[in-house]
Amino acid sequence: MNPVPLLIVMGTILVLLAVQRWLIHIGSPRNKNLHKKNIPPKPKKASAQPPTITQSDQKSPRQHGRKLTEGVSVTGLDERGIDSLKALIDKKETDAISTFLAFNRSGFMEIDTYLAQQRRQRETEAPPSSTQALPIKLLEPLTKTERKLLIEFNPKSIRLISRDLMSRFGGHEFGNYFSHYAARPQSVTLHIPPLDPDRKILEDLTKSRIALKGRHIPLSARLTVLKMSQLRQMAKDLNLDKKFTRKQAASEALATVPGAAVLLSMQYVIDDLFMLMPIKEDIILVKHEWSYLQAYAKMLSGLKL
Repeated sequence: MNPVPLLIVMGTILVLLAVQRWLIHIGSPRNKNLHKKNIPPKPKKASAQPPTITQSDQKSPRQHGRKLTEGVSVTGLDERGIDSLKALIDKKETDAISTFLAFNRSGFMEIDTYLAQQRRQRETEAPPSSTQALPIKLLEPLTKTERKLLIEFNPKSIRLISRDLMSRFGGHEFGNYFSHYAARPQSVTLHIPPLDPDRKILEDLTKSRIALKGRHIPLSARLTVLKMSQLRQMAKDLNLDKKFTRKQAASEALATVPGAAVLLSMQYVIDDLFMLMPIKEDIILVKHEWSYLQAYAKMLSGLKL
């Protein structure tokens, strides 16, 4: 019997079985998913909704102003600060408003823009630009000097009235304390008795080390509170055989003689003696800046809230 036909039939059957297994394998769900993974996803359609604005993209009200009243926006203040300023404006407290402006460094957009325009016109002698009714109305109650000060003051100049300076000069009482300081001589012994209305100011300035008191003042400087005739009499009492024609020379000479401090205390209570010390800030420039703040505060007090 010839085996070849039988082998051909068996081989054909094996081939058919192999083909059947392959067809079953590629048709399974698992292989369909694998096939889908190789297909790139279709591009999504653009959303019709606008992109969400993040918090960092939004400008805070402090950057571009909050409404103080109709026609005036303020920068550098939160709602609490604005309420405090409104209360001061309602009471027309010019000194308190001046202190508030110095402490907070707030700006008033429409008013400052108008003043900047006036400043440029004066510098360049340009023709008047468009005017704003509200700032012009606010300037009306001011004197000619105050108006000139507001327009000519450079708002970009370095401010000398810092929070540190204000704290050294009475904080909220800065205007009162500094005016008393500026009106008196520095490095000169002053006799300020307890009932003197300026006594508290001098005591507070002593705490801020702007003034010296009593024994902290050198004896030679303390003796200058005496009149020349008193110094000559003290020299006689201390058997100092010298004739003096200048107070400074007499005070320095007597300060080296034992007993001079005792004789001085018999005429003046030592704790009633004070000496104002120089400060690093220019007093004239500080007074000029304070005058500007007062003129600005007077202008703001005319706002209708």
